[in-house]
Amino acid sequence: MKRLKEINLEDGKPTVADALIILKSSINNAKNGNVGCLYIIHGYGSSGKGGAIRDKARQWLNAQARNGVVKCVINGEDFNLFNFKALELKNTYKELEQLLKVCNHGVTIVEL
Repeated sequence: MKRLKEINLEDGKPTVADALIILKSSINNAKNGNVGCLYIIHGYGSSGKGGAIRDKARQWLNAQARNGVVKCVINGEDFNLFNFKALELKNTYKELEQLLKVCNHGVTIVEL
């Protein structure tokens, strides 16, 4: 059974470049392990309109989805009862159920 893994890109307050290195290595390690889904915490940013780590991480993750490296990317604010893929992931990874109850702009879910 594949499992869910949490990645906290805010931990240690890295630069954007360092956060992307952590993200890329986390994806590679997860794909080589028994991980089927990543819960990525990147924060929203203190500017009130989204932070640089969030923006760059999501840009890179969406490119990985377009290129077939990951199966899907769901922004935290789109992880809701009206998103079929979110419901499917919630049924597979019970830990994600709590995310359906909030609109969290500071996280992204990635299915590997």
